[in-house]
Amino acid sequence: MGEFETRHWRRYGKDRTYVLDVATGVQIGYRDNVSGELVPADASTARVLDRWACLADAGFTFATPPAPTGPTAPAVPSLTIPGGEGPRKHTRPPRLDEDLSVRAAGQGARKRANEELEARRAQLGRFRTWVGKVVDARTDERAWRIGAAAEESIGAELERLTPYGWRILHSVPVGANSSDIDHVLIGPPGVFTVNSKHHPGANIWVVSKQVRVNNQPVPYLRNSRHEAARASALLTAAAGVPVTAAAVLVFRLGSGSLTVREHPGDVLVLRATKAARALRALPPSLTAEQVGVVYDAAKRRSTWQPS
Repeated sequence: MGEFETRHWRRYGKDRTYVLDVATGVQIGYRDNVSGELVPADASTARVLDRWACLADAGFTFATPPAPTGPTAPAVPSLTIPGGEGPRKHTRPPRLDEDLSVRAAGQGARKRANEELEARRAQLGRFRTWVGKVVDARTDERAWRIGAAAEESIGAELERLTPYGWRILHSVPVGANSSDIDHVLIGPPGVFTVNSKHHPGANIWVVSKQVRVNNQPVPYLRNSRHEAARASALLTAAAGVPVTAAAVLVFRLGSGSLTVREHPGDVLVLRATKAARALRALPPSLTAEQVGVVYDAAKRRSTWQPS
């Protein structure tokens, strides 16, 4: 590979430097700046990421490409060699598609919660808004905040799959509105869209055509099926190969119960604490190469929000 471009990302207590190959736009991996761990994008980029780390540790600097000066002027990255020759310049392809692999679990819901909080402060003032949070008033902000917490917790459980050949995306934005898919999983058993639900202490009852929360029907199966069908169509178009995503419904229940009387054939319903183990136990259907092809398409924002 040629020279490198780096992008610094710091959010939700994480501090990472992402490394990309300038010539191809391929993400090589990242360094965790807290632990120092190098995390390659896949096995084939591990040695290249090690090479970048050696250069960076030796004092090489990797400049951010300057903005174009005209409609046809490409951005030009440079690698500055300490104490020696000047920067070596290379043209690069058009600006990279946004990489969704840097998104955190619950990111979209957390953003909406913060927006709702600021709107309430503007409408009611800081003190009345604070009182509402103290008494746990049922507001839109509260709903988004609880949803974000569920996505974060379930996302952490799902991350346990990554050592076993799974690739995971969180808070994947879909369509022109502000909707997103909580988690997209791509692993040896296939492709899955995960809908996270938070019902602490609730009794969940599942039959083939319905889910009930404390005996109240909810549209979770329908919504999960819709997400999976939408993901299948978008990923097939972007990857250039047929992709069929399966729907997964994951509950964070605390002391609550999950009773599956009849399995919905096309939706897997799981408790959060058992989700990773259950998914790992599914029979394999994709090779590592196929997982990589689908993941490369899935991590591009334009796949989910085509122009």
